[in-house]
Amino acid sequence: MRGIEAALHVLEQVKSGRLASEVLRKTADINKMKGADVSLASSLIYLAERKRELWENIYLDFIKDNSKKSELPELVKDTLLIGTAGILGLKHFAQGVLVNALIDNLKRKKLFQWVRLVNAVLHAVGEGGNAKLEELKSSMSLRDRAIYSGVPVWSIPVWEKSWARPELLKLFEYISQPPLTCVRVANLDEASRAELLNNLKAQDLIAPNYKDDLSSQVVRLNTTILPVNIYGFDKGLVTAQSESSVLAASLVKKFYKSGLILDMCSGRGVKAGQILSDLNNFKDLKLEAWELSTPKHKSAFKELARLNIDKAKFNLKNGNAFDLEPDDTPKFIILDAPCSGSGTWTRKPDSKWRLDWDKLDKLVYTQKRLLDRALNLCASGGFVLYITCSLFKNENESVVSEALNNHKDCVEMPVNFNALSMGDEKISPFKKGKPWGCYIWPETPWLDGFYCALIMKK
Repeated sequence: MRGIEAALHVLEQVKSGRLASEVLRKTADINKMKGADVSLASSLIYLAERKRELWENIYLDFIKDNSKKSELPELVKDTLLIGTAGILGLKHFAQGVLVNALIDNLKRKKLFQWVRLVNAVLHAVGEGGNAKLEELKSSMSLRDRAIYSGVPVWSIPVWEKSWARPELLKLFEYISQPPLTCVRVANLDEASRAELLNNLKAQDLIAPNYKDDLSSQVVRLNTTILPVNIYGFDKGLVTAQSESSVLAASLVKKFYKSGLILDMCSGRGVKAGQILSDLNNFKDLKLEAWELSTPKHKSAFKELARLNIDKAKFNLKNGNAFDLEPDDTPKFIILDAPCSGSGTWTRKPDSKWRLDWDKLDKLVYTQKRLLDRALNLCASGGFVLYITCSLFKNENESVVSEALNNHKDCVEMPVNFNALSMGDEKISPFKKGKPWGCYIWPETPWLDGFYCALIMKK
């Protein structure tokens, strides 16, 4: 299966709720696709999903017959989506080759009656699409700027309730930039770290403005890359993890004193691995991790094994965080709550199109219940670290505010981060919540939008 056909297949599967990355991996394996085709499919899928509403708006503008717009078959819509995204988004791929391949696929699928329209529209996109991009980019309309940045139109009222207009325009600008891979580096001595960096440089992966700081846990790369292809990944020397995620989890090291650590929604175990590595010097350290998803639970075992974490230091449980009970009273709880992921939409683009107001309200309800349970489980004198990868106030300050109102024995602790080095400059992408917690803005391609609030139980 070629790259363009594979991209269309993946888009079809994504509509049924499947993750684009997982479908692409399986499609590539089954069809024994070569590297170039996998790379092309991945690029097209990412481009299409990242700014789906933008590409739809552009190709619909070039369909002159309005009656046709409501009659488009799903494959024709996907063909126009992939074509428009590829023509306007791919820098090193011939427009004619892309259009011809898409037209040939329509013919193979016996959609002959749509060939003429698709061909005309895609050629019009090639001639006039960039002008429409510039028009949206420079527009004073928040809706136009959202569409250009890949922000779903339905979510605009949520953004407006969270940030002032100047902040929103800046956030949309950050969201429009493609993400790059960041890796967390294992605790290594100076010589071993230098050897690791030299090998990453040999792979031509180090970002141009990166200057090594021995105190930093992260190395910024100049591309996006599958973790298994990064030098040192198989030995547990590096872990693909956004810089925001690393910063959030590092708060545990700053405040942990003793006792059981509970990771209530542990996912694939990336943060658990970081925490266990950071606190390796604590002899009696024990971390318990809960995860509802069985596949993610199994992945967490593999992740901790890859990092060579001592099995005696953790206990992974598969189940619902509302039903499970910890082995001991936890002194520190990490609640990386399920959320809209609005801070990571640029990195995980297919997730944002599955959301709507109703699903967001259900997420907020779940977040409030989870934080309430965490505070009930936490030992006196202990801490609960509430984390989301969302930039929406109703998933963050509003949740924390209600929790503090219901738990009079709890107080918020200040969360402070040091400025980040960017070459010879320093940046501080940290914004105080209003009034609770702290945001990490996605100011660089290695940062995702995150929120952290640390609560101490008296």
